[in-house]
Amino acid sequence: MDTNAITQLEKQLILILKKEYSFYQSLYILLDKQRDVIKFDKDENLLDLYAEIERCQRRINESEARVESIRKKNPQIFRVAAVHPEVKKLINSIVTLIKKNIKLVSENEEYAHDRHERIKMELEELRNSRKILQYLGDAEPSPHFVDGKQ
Repeated sequence: MDTNAITQLEKQLILILKKEYSFYQSLYILLDKQRDVIKFDKDENLLDLYAEIERCQRRINESEARVESIRKKNPQIFRVAAVHPEVKKLINSIVTLIKKNIKLVSENEEYAHDRHERIKMELEELRNSRKILQYLGDAEPSPHFVDGKQ
C-alpha cells in the first residue's frame, strides 16, 4: 500500500470528522434549545426549530454518504487510515455526542408527548363545558313554581 495515499486519506478523514464533530455539537445545542421551547411552552419558536432539525437530518444523511463514498473508493486504505489515533479519537468523540443527542431527543419526545396529552385533556374539558353551556342556553323556558302556583 502507498504510504502517501494512506496519509492523504487520514488527513481527509480528520478534516471531515472535525467538521462532523462541530456539526454534532451544533445539533446538541439545537436539541437543547428545542427541549426548552417544548418544556416552557414557547410555541412561537417551535416550528422553526423542527424545520432546522429536518435540515440537520438531511445533513446527517449527506455526511454518511460522503464517508461511505470515501470508504468505497479504496476499502483497504480506508481501514488502515481509520485506525489512525486522531481519527479514532474523533470518531469516539462523535459517537459520544450522538449518544447525548439521542438522549436529548428522547427527552424532547417525552416532553412533547406529555404536552400533547395535556392539550387533548384541555380540549376535552372545553368540549364538555361547551356542551354544558349549550344545554343551559338551548333549554326551553320552563314554568317556574312559586308558592305552589304556576
